Amino acid sequence: MQAPKNRMEVANLKLDKCIFEELLRNSLSDDTIEILRIEHRCLSEKGLNFLSELYDVSIIYKSKKNTKTECSFDVIIKTEPIDNMSLFFLREQNLFTFELTYTRDVLPRIATLVNCQFGPHLFHGSLQPPALIMENLKKKGYILKNRQKGLPFEHCRLVIERLAKMHAGSVAVIEEEPELVEFFKTGGMRKEANVEFLALLTKSSLRQMSEQIQQWPYEWCASVAKKLVKLGTTMKERFSNVYDCDADEIRVLNHGDCWVNNMLFKENEEGQPVDLLMVDYQLTNYSSPAVDLLHFLYSCPECAVRCDKEDYFLQLYLDTLKETMEGIGCKRKPPTMEQLKAAMYKRRIYAVLVGLVFSLRMLADKEDVEDFVLVADAGETKLDVFKNPDAVRITQKMLPAMDAKGYLD
Repeated sequence: MQAPKNRMEVANLKLDKCIFEELLRNSLSDDTIEILRIEHRCLSEKGLNFLSELYDVSIIYKSKKNTKTECSFDVIIKTEPIDNMSLFFLREQNLFTFELTYTRDVLPRIATLVNCQFGPHLFHGSLQPPALIMENLKKKGYILKNRQKGLPFEHCRLVIERLAKMHAGSVAVIEEEPELVEFFKTGGMRKEANVEFLALLTKSSLRQMSEQIQQWPYEWCASVAKKLVKLGTTMKERFSNVYDCDADEIRVLNHGDCWVNNMLFKENEEGQPVDLLMVDYQLTNYSSPAVDLLHFLYSCPECAVRCDKEDYFLQLYLDTLKETMEGIGCKRKPPTMEQLKAAMYKRRIYAVLVGLVFSLRMLADKEDVEDFVLVADAGETKLDVFKNPDAVRITQKMLPAMDAKGYLD
């Protein structure tokens, strides 16, 4: 795409050409750079990028220091969604401002405190027009894992350790600057319109699941099916309280959307993870760490790992959290295992939402993915999540495990 003289257009986004010129000159320490053209392609997938549009952008340039060669600088641009309903959800909750504030002003401070990078470098962020320009992690060897297969054990270990360090760093930042709390207290999916949508989606999904599992040959199916239907009638009130904390509960800045497609790994030749960076901090919220832990544990581990290793991961989280908090001088003490499990139980409806609704929907093949906009319009979901045999296996493993913990009550 040939860039206009002063502007480039990416769908509904307009950015001054000088932004890219300044970005390159600063990043490459070369004030002679001249942009020749800007090429892009959309990365957003139907049903998987509800609250944003993503673009893979190549900035083709020349430097007067090397006039014979055209070079390319690759970035990812994140913008507001084009769809009107998605845009309403985004603006209603001020999510773009949350992500910009967190990735620009808070996450770098956490990274410095704990000596660990957590996300891509942010080259540029603005609200007018709304845009985040970030480094392209895939160009640096980071990869997405298969969302339909989930994460193997070692990848899960790395995620848990990074979450603990990020949470610990956030405690220190909040202790240094307590006024930040007020901004992030309203983060996450809190607005009434979103709570109503989540309640609608969950009620419809659990009703379908109840009908399905009654056909399975297991003793627990009948009783669990009844619990799922009953759960569907209490969604709105319970979702409204997910982020609320008692006075004695530890609170952290959660990522808020810990699922496979928001994690990029660098692996060695044996396929083992050696680094992890997370993206998409739109749903950052100040609440119990149970929010991130429930989201991750009930949506990301592969079937062979899910549910079986929960106690191990929680102990790893607490050990890493304690070591990091003590190492950076936090005044607050980390929770005990008993306190952490109590916080998770208190928010068990979040495990239901993530584990039995979101994660199963994300197992669907691309051609079967159902856009959330269509669900909102229809008032119910029509997606057959059990079309994928992996969804059946995971559900047959999760339901009795969640029931044994009292998560379905």
